[in-house]
Amino acid sequence: MKTFIATVLVVLIQQHIQIAFAVQCDATNPCNLVPGSFDERNGYCCYGVPPNYNDVVCTCPNNAAVLNGPCRTAVTPNQGVCNRTCVNGGVCNVVNGQQVCWCTLGYSGSYCELQGIATRCHAGLCQVGTCVEQTIGASVHAYCHCNPGWTGQTCNQCYFTCTHAGAFPDTAHCAIGRYFYCETATSAPISAMCQDGQRFNRLTNRCDASATC
Repeated sequence: MKTFIATVLVVLIQQHIQIAFAVQCDATNPCNLVPGSFDERNGYCCYGVPPNYNDVVCTCPNNAAVLNGPCRTAVTPNQGVCNRTCVNGGVCNVVNGQQVCWCTLGYSGSYCELQGIATRCHAGLCQVGTCVEQTIGASVHAYCHCNPGWTGQTCNQCYFTCTHAGAFPDTAHCAIGRYFYCETATSAPISAMCQDGQRFNRLTNRCDASATC
């Protein structure tokens, strides 16, 4: 039975299952959840373990989990460590246990790396990329998602092409940990990302937390 519970625990954590009203996991509230603070919005959840649901799994931000007991020890919500680099004035926050960037108006992207244009998407706007439109209130912005090796608000600037196989720094997006991989000297570059909080080190050709741009 312990092996089964452990297996279910791992599966629940890996799948990041979300419960709409986690405090209702059990009438006794075994995870000691509090709506508005220690709840699913902040990454604190309660799951009944099948098949009999006699056991529960309490999860906290960053995949911390405890069987049949609260995983939280603080009196205020622990949002977890947020080390994602958000550029252009963006702010890193932990939402449902995941690190996300909240961008200022006119910027978008996973790291707020895209600068929008105050217009709607139309043919030819993004020269070498794809246009994505975003509406917030009365504001409409078009964002150009450039093909690897291209940059600029309209993806009109080519700054990298493959010259030989290997991994190479992305000079336009070094701050957010992006780099390029080339399969051959003539192939199109492939964008890759370091883990949150790391950058591509051009001296070692590896990602690490001490690398600078």
